[in-house]
Amino acid sequence: MGTARCVQIPSSQAMMLRWTCAMVVCLGLGGALAANSHETGIGSKPGTKATSCPCGMSKKGRIVGGSKALPNEYPWMVMLVEGNTKDVLCGASIINTKVAITAAHCTHTLPSGTKLNIIAGTSNVNKPGQFVPVRRWIEHEKYYGPQYDAGKTVNDIALLLLAKPLQFNPNVGPLCMPTGKYNIENKWVKLTGWGQLGGELPSTRQLMEVDLKVMQFKRCQKLFPLKSPQTQICTQTPGRSSCFGDSGGPLTYLDPETNRYTLVGLVSFGSGVCDPQVPTIFTEVTAFLPWIKSKIKSLGCQKVSGKKRKEFRDIVLGG
Repeated sequence: MGTARCVQIPSSQAMMLRWTCAMVVCLGLGGALAANSHETGIGSKPGTKATSCPCGMSKKGRIVGGSKALPNEYPWMVMLVEGNTKDVLCGASIINTKVAITAAHCTHTLPSGTKLNIIAGTSNVNKPGQFVPVRRWIEHEKYYGPQYDAGKTVNDIALLLLAKPLQFNPNVGPLCMPTGKYNIENKWVKLTGWGQLGGELPSTRQLMEVDLKVMQFKRCQKLFPLKSPQTQICTQTPGRSSCFGDSGGPLTYLDPETNRYTLVGLVSFGSGVCDPQVPTIFTEVTAFLPWIKSKIKSLGCQKVSGKKRKEFRDIVLGG
């Protein structure tokens, strides 16, 4: 579906690739729960702070890394497909009824006149969902993603403007957007997506999820030419990685104050052989909040200051 891109890294590590098709969760060999890995509190239970609108609510209160997601567990997840096919080009996340967010490399090499659609409200590729045309997409003006050296990629972010509004319901709803940078180094975050379960394995038709640990940015910079100020996030977790199938998909953090999943990263590039020893690199969404707002005049649902608001306690998108 896409053209692989390589990046030069130390010979002791596996080749890194960029996927124009996408990257998906490569299941870990171990099934133990990670500490602070989004184990509790999801659904309708409110946090100590409210969000400006209902967002980031999953349908389950406990997860195991590297496993199938429950049906429609993550209402913000959408598939980006070409035409009327069900071949997932990339993952994307709902910001509001008319906008989804993905990686720029998902759209950058598409031929002129390509018709894109998103499919929302289903976690199984073979089951129907809301099929909505993409009216146009906006890539970051300074996106750079060299074909054979993905490690130099920067500004890998794009917005999908929909031709008609999504219909929100318990299976379709927005992901919470960050208000600023989170201190998540050495903390656990969640990756969800469709695609291969390993370097030589077929793509999955069911949405998969895995918990990954965020590594120190300075340590990651020693491996890749990542620029400062920081605009990318790196994860590295024994037995868990990314593979073909998840590009543009969301890396989420369970905000302890709102008890809601919040978008912190977009899958950009990773190991070409799904090697868990090689970090996966994500676009850090907080670095692009001004850019997003300049394009769509909104940042969707966000955390608000003060105590939780009563009017949102009984509004549940998936709890």
